[in-house]
Amino acid sequence: MNQIKDDLICEIIRVSQTNLLEKKRAQSNEKFGEKMVLDWIRCNAASYREDFMVCLKPYPAAELGDMLSELTQSGKDLSEILKDHRSDPPEPKS
Repeated sequence: MNQIKDDLICEIIRVSQTNLLEKKRAQSNEKFGEKMVLDWIRCNAASYREDFMVCLKPYPAAELGDMLSELTQSGKDLSEILKDHRSDPPEPKS
């Protein structure tokens, strides 16, 4: 189950980054949109992945699945999705 959950978290982060970058590109001037996206990836992508991996670990797989579905259907990014879910992630199981 851990490998499935890890894969699910990676996919959630991938879809979230894609949605976020699409919004950033759409908000910027068409001429500079691609450069702005590449700059964001260069400066922020690794920390974005690392921060959200830590944040998502405590969630059960079923809730992660719901998040992935919402990300895929809505075009939102993780910061928006997590606001809609819980204010605090569940306590990790010991």
